[in-house]
Formats: sequence, structure tokens, C-alpha cells
Amino acid sequence: MTPKHHRLALRLCFILLIFLIGNLLVSLWQQQASINLAIAKGQRLYMSPDGQPIGLDAEELANLNTAESSLIFVDALPLSLAESRPWAELGCTANNCAHATYFDRENGSTLNQIISLQNNAVLAEWQDALARPAGSSFVAEEAIQIAANDPSVTAVLGDIGAGDPAMIPMSAWLADDACRDDWCVDLTFHNPEGDGRIFHVFVNMSQQIVARTFYTRARPDLDVAMPVSRRAAFTDGCHEQDGWSVCWEMTAHDGVLFRDATYNDSLIFSNIKITQIEAWYPSWPGGYRDEIGFSASVPPFGDTIVNELDDGFEVRQLFTEFTRWPNCICCYRYEEIIRFFADGSFEPRFISYGPGCDDLSIYRPFWRINIDLDGPEDDRVWLWQETEWAEVTTEQELFPFVDDLGPDGFKLATGGGDLLYRWAMLPTDPLGLDEARFFILKENEMEGEQPLSPGPGDTFQPPRQWLNDEPVFGENIVFWYVPLLKTKKTEPIWCQPDPEPGINQCEAILRVEITDELPQPTTEELAEMETTATPVPPDTAVTPAPSPTPRPVPGGTAEEILVNAGCSSCHAIGSIGEGHKVGPDLSSIGYQATGRIPNVSAADYIQQSILEPNYALAPTCPNGPCLPNIMPQDYSQRLTTEQVEMIVDYLLALDGTQPVEDVAVIGEGGTAVFPKGGSAAKGNNGVVAGIDTSSVSVQLIMIGVVFLLTLFLLWKRPYEDE
Repeated sequence: MTPKHHRLALRLCFILLIFLIGNLLVSLWQQQASINLAIAKGQRLYMSPDGQPIGLDAEELANLNTAESSLIFVDALPLSLAESRPWAELGCTANNCAHATYFDRENGSTLNQIISLQNNAVLAEWQDALARPAGSSFVAEEAIQIAANDPSVTAVLGDIGAGDPAMIPMSAWLADDACRDDWCVDLTFHNPEGDGRIFHVFVNMSQQIVARTFYTRARPDLDVAMPVSRRAAFTDGCHEQDGWSVCWEMTAHDGVLFRDATYNDSLIFSNIKITQIEAWYPSWPGGYRDEIGFSASVPPFGDTIVNELDDGFEVRQLFTEFTRWPNCICCYRYEEIIRFFADGSFEPRFISYGPGCDDLSIYRPFWRINIDLDGPEDDRVWLWQETEWAEVTTEQELFPFVDDLGPDGFKLATGGGDLLYRWAMLPTDPLGLDEARFFILKENEMEGEQPLSPGPGDTFQPPRQWLNDEPVFGENIVFWYVPLLKTKKTEPIWCQPDPEPGINQCEAILRVEITDELPQPTTEELAEMETTATPVPPDTAVTPAPSPTPRPVPGGTAEEILVNAGCSSCHAIGSIGEGHKVGPDLSSIGYQATGRIPNVSAADYIQQSILEPNYALAPTCPNGPCLPNIMPQDYSQRLTTEQVEMIVDYLLALDGTQPVEDVAVIGEGGTAVFPKGGSAAKGNNGVVAGIDTSSVSVQLIMIGVVFLLTLFLLWKRPYEDE
């Protein structure tokens, strides 16, 4: 090699070495930024001038962090104008008081404090035995430490150190575990095997143990650009149009709080908010207690928007959980909307864009509606009951809410002064599965007007705990409306199957329509109601009319049918599905079904278990006794006779002797290969101390090779004449 060529090679090596070192530093910075973003997740702690959480000095913080203390600090957040009203006499207005929450591990309750930011004085304090705090970055350290000491976690993730959770600890519950009542959080990690699956670690914060670990299947990344809207952005404001005047403000974790809405100078409602969004997954079985707000698990994304309508206007706010949506872990993406119409009607709307953390799920937004027609006093309420509008005299929970409607298609009516409104949930579900729970309560202090932590999962608490037969007719009343958005694979697509921007939403609409009267139906109208279906109010349907029969499950092979029907979300089935979920392992069902019930063949047993899931529950499930009503009950309507026969034949052949192979995931709008779930030793490819060691190791090796080559070239540098 000539001196000229040698100098050129040496120069290239130096440049390459600098480039590789720079690339490594950028990679480490990006990973740490991603970790910080995932941990922070929009959390905004309100700090005092000395940098401590408000209401706590350094000594108090130290006491809370000792092992002897039963209190876990969760969060401290400023109150909005409407949220501060219960403590207005104590001097609270917008942003000068804060709400602090702590979990009391000793008695399993949540401690709440209202603190003045002017002097850090505690103005009010109360215990909520049912509340389970939302997840926050402040509980991450303890949750990760508990997980790091559990063998079932280290067997998969190795020494996680500071951890690399994909999301903040999410407040979650399990229906078949102590996590139904205890406060538990879910930590989510990318599977170190690199197959795209998510490893869930349920941490029981009450007992300081790991309650359960399991996998859920992720989805292939989509070739789409990230949204350009701003994260954690929102715009408080007021709007006047078409006789309406309404204001709104973003809360920390109760969504957009709409307040002081008047129509033609008459008060319609004092405030409306969404206190939580419960996500239920039958495959766990359990789910998340999601919240929306500037310091919630799903923060606002982009400005609050006011849109013109042909006959009114709407105010809408998007909330998105993501680091790079739509290529995210669970892709929680919600919209809170209220439409106001020129005739005085209004519509609270909620949209979920899915798909969540598993294929089968139900989203439950908890709307609290403080209806105050012409003022808070003397609210009147009527319910359609069989043949007439009848006064509602005491507090009630209505379920079902979409059946037994009046001749005009409405379920409920309210009046105050000269104002009269009718209420109905509009049909939007393509399979006709629209449903909601509706609560009629008397307005009492500290029954939801305050910032509200979510309650135990799958209990509808709050507000169910406040039902105590108090009188409501002629009183100040409040409504709670909880629609049940049941995800499915169908057309029009309904929160499923993959997170593509803006096309797979499911929507719930509550129609609140102004009217002049509530006439009792005539004899002829009653006779007609008995022979015809309940009509839908004109110009209100937003999707095609629901089909009276659930749509069939697509698929031409047994594997396709099992995946598209959601079976693989709950069961391990030979080469497909995930083990250690709610359903029993079916990999040997062809052998196990033989003789399970005397005088019933294996084929008949399997077929009947598909068509009638509660026919004969399996002896045991992965997490304990098998529970009834977890498996969908409508396969007899959604599967053809031929499909059932194909599934039965496929399951009969599973006798436990087949080798487990990787199988393509089908029915997901694309093909990706994921091996069957199971624990795997982490080795050197995974997450250590919050860093992706597989990527870093490759870069370090490259740097080492180039460095050695550079030393070699320096050592072999040819002699050059001066």
C-alpha cells in the first residue's frame, strides 16, 4: 500500500470511527428519550417553588418513602375552575388549589387531599375505600423493583435493572385474582426474543408481589406517517352559537369538563365529564382503568376543536396513548365530543379508535352528567315502562338501556321549568350489540363532583355504590351513562383489527333531544308497537341499521376461523394462540375430551362447548377455576355448520403429540410470524437497565472492529521521507 493510499484508508477509518461513536450516542439518547417519554406519559406534577410535590416538604417525602409508611404517593395535580367549586368557600379557584392522592396500603383505600398552593395548607381530606389510583410515574420505581425480584419476570427479561416499560404502570385489575379488589398496576415490556409480543407483569401494589405474567400479541408496524398534532396539547375556552353558551376546560384525569351550558339563557347542564374509561379483556381476564386528561394514562393530543355543523356546532378533543402512534403498544386513542344543535338538543359522543392490548375487548367510558334544566332544583325524570311514561321516584340503575323504548324511540325524559328533553342511545354497532348502563342519582356532595379516582374493575363503582333509594323526582339529579363498546372484526370496522389511523373507530352516541311534550300513546299506537320494531329517530343513525343476526366469522380453514373468532386470544391451541391466558390449553383437547363426560363422545363434547360455552366448563384454567360467561356466547349464530365441523375435526386431531411450529398470524390485514407464547431465557439479547442491549452490542462490536483496524493501520504506517 502506498503512503497516499495508507493515509486515505486511515482517514476513512477515523471518520467511520467518529460516525459509529456518534451513532451510538444518538441511539442511547433516543432510547433514553423513549423510556423517559413512556415513563412520564404526560404526567405533570404540580411542584412547589422548592421542587417538592405540593403539600409535602422534604421530611414528609422521606417519611412516605420509608418501608414503615403505609402511604404511597401517587400524584398531585392542580384543580380546574369547575373542579375547585366544592372548595370555593375555602378560597379555591382555578389553579390555586391542588388535588393530591395517596394509596393507603394498610387499609386498601385512597387518601385524597385538597391543598392550597398559596401556603401548602391542607384544606380538605377524605378517604375513599373503593377508589384505586390511576398509574403514575411516581409508582414506577417501586413497581419495577417488585417485578425485578420475581423469578417469573427475570426468567423472561433477565436483570431488568431500572427497567424499560413500554408504558407507565397502568392501573389494572384481574377478575380471577386478588387484583380484582387490591390496587394492582400492569407493567408492559417488549419481549426480548424480538417477536413483537408484549410481556405483561401485573404487580400487586397492596401486597408488593407479582400477581401474574402473560403475553399479548403485538401487531406489525404500519408504513404510515406519525400524526403532526401536538402531544399533551389542548385549548380551554367558551363558545356561543345558535342560542348556546358553553365553556370547557381540561382536567388532570377526568377528560374535558364541559360546564355552565345554557340554551336561550336557560341552564341545561352544570357540568359533564368522563371520569374513567374501563377497558375489559376476557382473555386476561381483566383490564385497565384508563383515564383521559393532561396528567392521565391517555393524554390530550392536539388542540380542542370547535367545528361548524349544518345545524349547530361541536366541541371535540382527541386523546392518544402513544410514543409513535399508530405504531404503538396498545394504541389507546379516544375522542370526547359534545354536539350542540340549533333547536336546543345536544349529543355527548365518545369514539375509541382501538385496538387496545388484545383482540377481544369492551370499552366503557363513564360519563357523569349533571343535568340542571332551568336550574339545579326541581329536576323531573320519567321512564318509559311498557305502555306509558312513568315518574321515576327513587334512584335507579337502568340495564338494558337500549330495549323497551317508547313509541318515539326514547327511553328517558327529563324536565325542568319549561324545558323538556328525551334521552336515547343511538344504534351504531354493526352487529346490533349496542348497550349501556344508565344511573339516575340524587346530586349529593362528594358523589362525583370532585376529581374522581377510578373504582374496582368491572363493578361500575362509582357510581353504583351511591344507589340508596333516595328520592329523585323534583330533586337535583345527576346521570351516569356508561356505554359498552364491544370490539369485533366486522364491516364497518369496529375498533378492529389493526391500528390504522382514523378508519377503525367504534362510537357511542347519547341523543338528548328537546321536545314540547310527552304524550301518552293511544290504544292504536300501543297495538302498533306490539307488531313493529321500535323506530329510530329520523336523521340520527350514523351507521347502517344493525343486522338482526350477528355476522359470520370469516375464514376457510380451521386455523383462520380460530384466529378470526378470537379463540387464540384466550387459548393455546397447538401452534396458535397464547398460553397462560384465561382459557384452558387446548393443545391436547382431542385426547382430554374423550370420556370427560360419561356417554358423551369427544366430538360431541367439543361441538357443544363451542355452541354452548357454559355447557361443561373445563376442570381447570391457567389461573384457577374456569369462569362461566367469559367465552363469547354467540358462536352458534356466527359460525356455519361447516365451520363448526372444521373446528371440531381440527381440535379432535390435537392429542398433544404434534410438534409446535411457528405459524403465520392471519386475518389481521397482513402476515407476521410469532411463535407460541412461553418463557424464554433472556441471554444477552434483551433489556438491561432500560437499554436495548441487542442493538447496543452490535454497535459496540462495530466500533471495536474499526478501532482495532485503525490501530493496525497506525502500527503499519509506512516510512515516509521528510
